[in-house]
Amino acid sequence: MTAARSRNRPAFDAEISIRDPSFDERSRLLFSNIAGLPWETLQLRLQGGPTPLPDRLRNLLGPDAWRQPTTVRWRLAGETAWAEHTVWLTFAVHDGTPRLAGTEPPRDADAPADVAPQPVWWTGPVTSASRAGVTVLVGSGQPAATWLDRATAAATEVRERVHAGAAARWSGDLVVEVPAGRRAFEAVLGAEPGSYAAIAAVTLPEGPSADAALRVVVNPEVTRTLAPLGVAVVLTHETVHVATRSPDSPAPTWLVEGLADDIALTAHPDAATGVAEPLLERVRAAGPPPELPADEEFLAGADDLAVSYATAWLVCRYVRRTYSTEALQRLYAGLDAGRGLDETLTEELGVDLAGFTAGWRNYLVQQAGG
Repeated sequence: MTAARSRNRPAFDAEISIRDPSFDERSRLLFSNIAGLPWETLQLRLQGGPTPLPDRLRNLLGPDAWRQPTTVRWRLAGETAWAEHTVWLTFAVHDGTPRLAGTEPPRDADAPADVAPQPVWWTGPVTSASRAGVTVLVGSGQPAATWLDRATAAATEVRERVHAGAAARWSGDLVVEVPAGRRAFEAVLGAEPGSYAAIAAVTLPEGPSADAALRVVVNPEVTRTLAPLGVAVVLTHETVHVATRSPDSPAPTWLVEGLADDIALTAHPDAATGVAEPLLERVRAAGPPPELPADEEFLAGADDLAVSYATAWLVCRYVRRTYSTEALQRLYAGLDAGRGLDETLTEELGVDLAGFTAGWRNYLVQQAGG
């Protein structure tokens, strides 16, 4: 990989085996991506011992060839947090020297392949663009300049509006990954096919550690159906998650998602029209929900996600309009710090959980026109 980072194509080719002709194009893709991205650091470390190859590959690559899991750790220029992934490398021996001969993971014919997150630059051709602490990595067909403008605008909005929890320490830097298509998006997430089909973007810790790099990963199949305003809302929402490091937060999901929506829709008020309607229709028909929404109501693939997100947003809008914007952020900060809900409500808003829930339910009835 050192040869690719230094853009030395002859030295890189000397480390590659193309006994398997299908790896020729793949090796060129890896060289292009590694040579073209703005790395701070890129490290590869072989894990454990080698695993045997299927007969087809062994016949192509030779009896000494093997496959091995490998840890990839990487940071982009200006980043302080690491991304970490596990990939599979295949090696063939040429005159006693191992050469890279493939990157396919092992596949069991009797069981589905393990689903593990992949680096976006492992999934296909990727280019980058950067400005003012914001970097976008985009797949084929995605306009880097357009995505950079969108991501920079989202970062600017969130820097100005959010200071709760980890956002008080956020540098303002942001990395947005826009894979080429749905399959690449799912590969970056390590998700089963179709499991995120309706999700526009995800804020993803790219690695197993608590301080792993946190990036926004965009689902291009969804965002291409949205108007520019809708894309702006999505990116602002996800950038709130980056600023607050919400994937690590013990705060209830209704507050995590509701705060992100409230910031995004306050920044882009024209997009708020109709967002609450799925919930308000239910309120008109059957009255307000009896309690605040549970975390599992926000899982990808859950029923009525639009209702769950509308509910979360209207909880946070209720806090902001009844108390204040600062009160909403104090509530988030307290719950993000691990304090109990009833305790935090009492300390920050002066109301217990029962009183808060009653007030919010009355607010929903008023919003529904009751």
